[in-house]
Amino acid sequence: MFNLKVYFVIFLVLLSMFCFAHQIDPAIGNKTGYHSSSPVFGRSDYIHAYTSRDTIPPSFAITHTEDGDVTIQVVSDEDIFIGWVNEKLIWSAINFDYWWLNTRLAKDTQNYIYAGIKLYEYSTPNSNFDMYELYNNGNIFEEHLDWNGPGGNPLIVNNPEENVYISQPTLDKQGAVDSNNITYIVHNAGGSNVLFTKIDADGTVLINDQTIITGANAWTNEIGIAIDTNDRLNIVWSADMHNITYAYSDNGGDSWSTPLSLCYNPGDQLNKPQICCDDNDNVHIIWQHWTGSSNLLSYMKLHPDGNIAISESFLTQSNNQVWSAQMDVDEQNNLHIIWAKSSQNITSAYYTKINGNLDGNGLSLTDNELSIVQEYSFLSNQNIRYPKCVVDNYQNVHTIYEQGNYGCNQNKSVYYKKMNSAPLLRIICPNDSVLFVEMTGSGTNWEGTFTPPELGIYDVRVSASDIDGNTGVDFYQFEYTGVNIDDNEIPDNRIVLSNYPNPFNPSTTISFSVTQTSPFVTLEIYNLKGQKVKSFLINQFTNSPVYQIIWDGTDENNQPVSSGIYFYQLKAGNDFSETKRMLLLK
Repeated sequence: MFNLKVYFVIFLVLLSMFCFAHQIDPAIGNKTGYHSSSPVFGRSDYIHAYTSRDTIPPSFAITHTEDGDVTIQVVSDEDIFIGWVNEKLIWSAINFDYWWLNTRLAKDTQNYIYAGIKLYEYSTPNSNFDMYELYNNGNIFEEHLDWNGPGGNPLIVNNPEENVYISQPTLDKQGAVDSNNITYIVHNAGGSNVLFTKIDADGTVLINDQTIITGANAWTNEIGIAIDTNDRLNIVWSADMHNITYAYSDNGGDSWSTPLSLCYNPGDQLNKPQICCDDNDNVHIIWQHWTGSSNLLSYMKLHPDGNIAISESFLTQSNNQVWSAQMDVDEQNNLHIIWAKSSQNITSAYYTKINGNLDGNGLSLTDNELSIVQEYSFLSNQNIRYPKCVVDNYQNVHTIYEQGNYGCNQNKSVYYKKMNSAPLLRIICPNDSVLFVEMTGSGTNWEGTFTPPELGIYDVRVSASDIDGNTGVDFYQFEYTGVNIDDNEIPDNRIVLSNYPNPFNPSTTISFSVTQTSPFVTLEIYNLKGQKVKSFLINQFTNSPVYQIIWDGTDENNQPVSSGIYFYQLKAGNDFSETKRMLLLK
């Protein structure tokens, strides 16, 4: 006869099967180099936390005034919140046998967040790590335990429309992915050379640890890499701890430029550089500058031609002992930077935001000129180490960090925290230029105003987040004729368009009616990047009550698409169209 303990174990196993069965996304789980694993109940020293699946974002009812200035008013179903939301536990360990954890963070085009956590212990040395895929609000979507990736490189292949490299927590590798889904990785492994790895779109390792720079030193294991819009590879490192050094490659790493000294100071230590590129192909670099008494945060900007736009500028106003700063760039080319104070028993984590569009004309700028948001502590009175950050497409900042006492055999945890940006309008003008407007308001009512710079059709994206970190997105289109604003959306007496269910899995029914005779009607489905996924054409379309088309979540090749937001657009003839969105959940 079974005792209560046996029944309890069976209950846990069945519960785990239920909880994890719905989380496997076939579009992700079958990818090359992506290892899926169930929780290991025998590893009682590791606790893998799951938060509730609260992914219902704010929704919008959008209106605007019809005058020279466009005022878009947003009424959301939920209160909008600006600022840092409550932290969420991702991972924890009891008596972890190493001084600290080491984490990495990345984002894909669907705004999923990837957190990698180093597993190395003195008692159980290995090069693997745990990797978590998170929803945009920080809730865990899927976990992958004891994972390494293809060829020991933590690359997620074609997930869902681009490769994602989350860097290597154990070996201090950093990498980036170009427009052809080719991944480039740099590291040092504690030697005197910069090593380079290149991985094809399908996960095949093309170049493995090739020496591209010689004569560096052990501090070079802190190497940064970034790729601009022309697929130029840019790398930065600290040579002999006193020299921030830069090089680039225009041919995918086949050859490299002569290393260029950007900032040399023989009396101070300059190390742990990070690099990123904005949409205008400017290069931004940060590092920590140790003067002997203070560890300051330094910043430099390069023009696309490699000339210095802004020479070394100190971003920190006070002696915060900046340690291992991290940054990412948003759609407006602003830089979001976070760091922790000192390197061991830290009590605070700091954030600042600087204007990446500033051009110093080759001259150094003061912090007051550079900063949009001055440095401030967003976490305090906690043992915090090594925060990482990424910025999503809606200018929200995501960060993970370690908590727990510094030293061996101490309890350690990894937490997630998100900073919601202000509700934002992103406007694509008729000439394809982009405007950004931060909205103002409170609760569920917000509005933003801008002046159309020219006649034509404008596409507006509205985004906002709630107190739980859920981000809602909606789209609006209008035509500016010079006097009034004319809706480009079709009035209800011409087109009626909807889908049910929404959200849906695995299929949804798209219903529409057109009260005008049209020679043809097309229904097209697009992803968030604006790429056409599938199209339906109905010829000789005439007045009819309601037409229905079932979309089964596949593309033109009948291959399943990934979870996420999709747009369906109905066009009747050459003059009328309407677009709505739907959410596919798997």
